Amino acid sequence: MLETLRGSRSALRAAALLALCGGLVLAADHADAKRKKKGDSGPKVGWQKEESWAGECYYPPDYASMAEGPRRVAWNEGREAVMSQWRGDRGDGVSLDSNHIENLETAILSKPERTTPVLKENVEMCEKVMSGKATNADWEKWVVDIAGRLTEGECPFPPLDYTYFNYLSVNDEWQLPVNVCKGDDILVHGTEADYYRLEKGGPWLNVAGDASQPASGKMPCNIEGCLKGQLIMRFTGESHTQQIIPIGITTEFVAPEHGRIEVMINDDTLEDNVFKVESGLEHHTGIEIKPAGE
Repeated sequence: MLETLRGSRSALRAAALLALCGGLVLAADHADAKRKKKGDSGPKVGWQKEESWAGECYYPPDYASMAEGPRRVAWNEGREAVMSQWRGDRGDGVSLDSNHIENLETAILSKPERTTPVLKENVEMCEKVMSGKATNADWEKWVVDIAGRLTEGECPFPPLDYTYFNYLSVNDEWQLPVNVCKGDDILVHGTEADYYRLEKGGPWLNVAGDASQPASGKMPCNIEGCLKGQLIMRFTGESHTQQIIPIGITTEFVAPEHGRIEVMINDDTLEDNVFKVESGLEHHTGIEIKPAGE
């Protein structure tokens, strides 16, 4: 009988302990549920808006956790999303300068991985604007600033890895502009078989120019080696410095900085220049610009 009573007490103690533990677990679960209701349900992704904001902001997903294929798709979706807002497509009062948007888009498209830092910083700007702590002008300034930071030191033009061909006018000044990057090693060539005349009764010349007439001070290219009627080139760098050099038939040129090259005929009076006509066909000087070594 005594043993039975002792066993009953042990069973009751075990049951009470089990009930106590169960109650603590339920209480903990209940408290945790309350915390979940009050707290964050997880990271924001996509278009989100606080109650007091004037509009929504786009929150990018965690790109680092994605495989390469899905990440590239997500980059594209994120870029299109924020650009639609910058352009004013969302009707939330945001509208930024289209030229600034295009410049930043070009910087992103050249290296898609730039989407990640751009969208991360964009959220911060959007939150400030939507909460009234910043203006559209501040946002636009950021677009200009980050485009500059992303491309600092880089060439803003596509590489000259192709052959450019066009026809020269003997009546126009600097023409046929081609962008080049610092270090580009290029060849500029003019066709030899096409002739023009710089004045009535004058000799027929090609891009080599008139060897008997060194250039005068009134001509665009008047340094040593420049000839009248010769094909010449002007390089304008991003620092706004200019360099004019004689080309003739062919010249190799290495760009000292990012910039633009243009060509023309070395003459101080262009209006009376004419191409030669043979058998009813007019000559046309062709200009070829391509990477050296091709």
